[in-house]
Amino acid sequence: MTATQQATGTNENDLIYSFAKAHVIRASGLIALLMPQTLGVGVAVKTLEGGYLLVNQVMQTFFNKTAEQLNGRTDAELFPAEVAQQLQRSDHKIAAGAATCSDQLNFLHDGKQVECLWFKFPVHGPDGQLLFIGAAMLDTVRVGTIEALQQSLEHLQNTNQELQKSLVDLSQLASTDKLTGAWNRRRLEEALLKEMDRLRRYDHPLSMLILDIDFFKKINDDCGHSAGDQVLVKMAAVLESNLRASDSLTRWGGEEFVVLCPDTTLYTATVLAERLRQSIAKTVFPEVGQVTISLGVAECIKGETWEDWFKRADSALYRAKASGRNQAQIAPESSQAGGAGEDIAANFVRLSWHAAYESGNPVIDEQHRGLFEDANQLLGAVLSKRPHAEVAEMVNTLVRDVVQHFKDEEVIIQAAGYPRTKEHAAIHSRLVDKAVLMVKSFHDGNLTIGELFQFLAHDVVARHMLGADREFFPCLQCNVNPVAMSSAD
Repeated sequence: MTATQQATGTNENDLIYSFAKAHVIRASGLIALLMPQTLGVGVAVKTLEGGYLLVNQVMQTFFNKTAEQLNGRTDAELFPAEVAQQLQRSDHKIAAGAATCSDQLNFLHDGKQVECLWFKFPVHGPDGQLLFIGAAMLDTVRVGTIEALQQSLEHLQNTNQELQKSLVDLSQLASTDKLTGAWNRRRLEEALLKEMDRLRRYDHPLSMLILDIDFFKKINDDCGHSAGDQVLVKMAAVLESNLRASDSLTRWGGEEFVVLCPDTTLYTATVLAERLRQSIAKTVFPEVGQVTISLGVAECIKGETWEDWFKRADSALYRAKASGRNQAQIAPESSQAGGAGEDIAANFVRLSWHAAYESGNPVIDEQHRGLFEDANQLLGAVLSKRPHAEVAEMVNTLVRDVVQHFKDEEVIIQAAGYPRTKEHAAIHSRLVDKAVLMVKSFHDGNLTIGELFQFLAHDVVARHMLGADREFFPCLQCNVNPVAMSSAD
């Protein structure tokens, strides 16, 4: 130990440990640094640009320079040109992915003939990226030590492979939920930092779904926790199979999951939420039968905190549950009150189809479900601030589908013998006339989308279907020969 090291209370191992800690070197890299010192070997760590960054006492003695004097120096400054070029070639091999590399050197150093063997090895960071190039130097006269070093390096190479596999396995365990294999909170929070930074810097859209299994406590109570675990496992598998490659699924806790959707607008996230909801509703869970989910959807607002974003999505999930479950709800654009009645999400909820709404006629029921979906897609487009032309086209589509449905419905109920078919057709006529006028007013810029949505989605679609239409349901259900037709007939 030098006088300087004694004064500062440090030794070579202290320096190496502090270096490894500062640069978060993998355990395998640390072993590579420590192992040769027990053999009296010179050890150094070089930057990828070739400058010496860390040297042990043996290496300092070889060069007859202090660590400070060697810091930043390159082989070109320390060796004859031909030797420096040879060492630089081995550096390039390590940078290209070689596990180890060796050079037999024979040259004059301070007037003395030197014969030595240089080993090079990679030093990786936690992410597997090459951070530095390690070097071990040994006098070739010491044959026994060389053989020991070669054996140690072979052992080190095997150890490196085992350690790297272990690190991958440990990283996987540390970032995933043990039961379902989905991400855990830690992994989600790591991804969130990157994605929210991309939103801030590049204005890339970012959305999130929070979903919860409906009546999960009842599943556990009635079927047992083992059955509940099986539901969670299959739930995660079905959700994963319906996500895009860029999406990620996290088990947030209990029966609650979070889906992170990079480069995704609110409208697209809403479509995804509905696809997930339908997929789960169609899945048979062997232990319990049918299971449904409720979802909250929110797009991150630039400058918004993670906590506020999550709170908005969670509030939408709560509305979905309060509104009857088995549905997706969209979060308001902010937790603050909207202006002039234009905060549609705060005043309207997505339309959710229930079995109780069915008339018994497959054509009418299919068209009713289609109109619900048209209205929901329109709402999603408005909330995600899609271009006016795109919103206008969705409005036109909804109106066309309503008009066609009314025509088909009148044919079906008349064939079924509904005695008030003419009165019902008159209601249709009044609704269509009003819709045409309101759509024209919207296109002319004299009507807000909020007012138009309220009429089309709630007055025409929801209120009419759940009110006036229900009067002819008994007639359809009693008719033994209902007319089967489609809108294309």
